[in-house]
Amino acid sequence: MLSNFLSTATAEQLIAEPDALSVTQFSGAATPAPSIPCSRVAQITEQAGFEVWKEADGIVERGMSGNCIWSRSEHLQFIAYSLPLGRSGDFEKTTKVAYDEILSFIEKSPHVELVRFWNYIPHINHGSGDQENYKRFCSGRLAAFTQHDLQDQHFPAASAVGHYIDGITIYALTASSKPTYHANPRQVDAFSYPRQYGPSSPSFARACTIDLADQHLCFISGTASILGHDSVHQGDLRLQLYTTNDNILYLLQETGFHTDSIQTLRVYLRDPNDYHECKSIVEELYPNANAIFTHADICRADLLVEIECFCTSA
Repeated sequence: MLSNFLSTATAEQLIAEPDALSVTQFSGAATPAPSIPCSRVAQITEQAGFEVWKEADGIVERGMSGNCIWSRSEHLQFIAYSLPLGRSGDFEKTTKVAYDEILSFIEKSPHVELVRFWNYIPHINHGSGDQENYKRFCSGRLAAFTQHDLQDQHFPAASAVGHYIDGITIYALTASSKPTYHANPRQVDAFSYPRQYGPSSPSFARACTIDLADQHLCFISGTASILGHDSVHQGDLRLQLYTTNDNILYLLQETGFHTDSIQTLRVYLRDPNDYHECKSIVEELYPNANAIFTHADICRADLLVEIECFCTSA
């Protein structure tokens, strides 16, 4: 049984648990270390700690292959990967190198099915037009997917947000059993966006579901205030949150889940000064879910907030 939660125990205590798949600290400055992946975004909740993924009753093995730090149970595999990348570096080339190594590792592992990717990108909105860092990231990612013969229907659920120091960090979750990828009828598939969003469309599914032993799992990708392919309610945090919630509700309906199925939320907030208002609305919309609030830039400069979800049902 897979679980995701926030803990204030020490990293050493958490990693010592035999069923711990991933122990992640959110910090704007720390450097990733083996078995302790570190996201380059700052947690802004009142009580800091580690995000933990555990597969109960499973024995986890851990190792490092090249730049891939990995942990693996019978059913699931987490991978953490980091490379140096500066504000004005070659985002397309670096991303392609990173994804090529990650995908090559996955292909040789016993868990080859792509489920969920998390991408932390430095200065994601820096640059104009096709030279924006996010658009160059998308080009590198798609080039690697294409090189590995991955088409639209094989893209995993994903999120891509920006942090404020150098270096790109990528996490991947893969599985031994085949997942199902889902679209949102209110939104154009990200991989079908028109040319205005860059030379390469974002390569991800809106959600991914998978069966794991006696659990049915759903991973909802980073979701924001987008209808069709347009950002809406620019500059209005409250309306962006409600539109984001509507998109999440549609994805829950498409995947056969419901609001009470949401176990955890990760909220990416562009302006930390919006935290208290954002927290109040999120708690109103998702009273039974545990939320982690982080300070991060969103892939589009006109978006103030993005939310991703992990859902379970027996």
